[in-house]
Amino acid sequence: MATTDPTEALRPLAAVIEQTLRATPVQLGAPEGITDLTAALTTAVALYTARHVLPPGALDDLRRAEAQQAEPEFDPDRMEFRVSPDRRQIAIWEPGNEPWFIPEPAMRGRFVKTVDMDRMGWTRYLPTPAEGSDH
Repeated sequence: MATTDPTEALRPLAAVIEQTLRATPVQLGAPEGITDLTAALTTAVALYTARHVLPPGALDDLRRAEAQQAEPEFDPDRMEFRVSPDRRQIAIWEPGNEPWFIPEPAMRGRFVKTVDMDRMGWTRYLPTPAEGSDH
């Protein structure tokens, strides 16, 4: 019965690491030398993994998922508004952005957390559609 070397499958990866170690200049004793070496090794191993370990198309799926997560589609119908107890101020909340924004004079504003809005007595404002609009 022939025994196979369990490290045989890792030889290509070990070769990539060895090549990177040989090609990356490192200044001994300098912190940036270790940082440079770590960056070079991380990049080399990530590229090896992308080319030889991940299934075809896996990176494309990941890029698509990241793009969708990074930029949610703006939907004004999902925005919420609250009115101050004295009915003199309005706060705006856009889904995905936690603090409420309260516009103030001179192009300024402040941000307030939802729990604080509730505590201060701000009420939800539901605008009614203008006559003749399709909303």
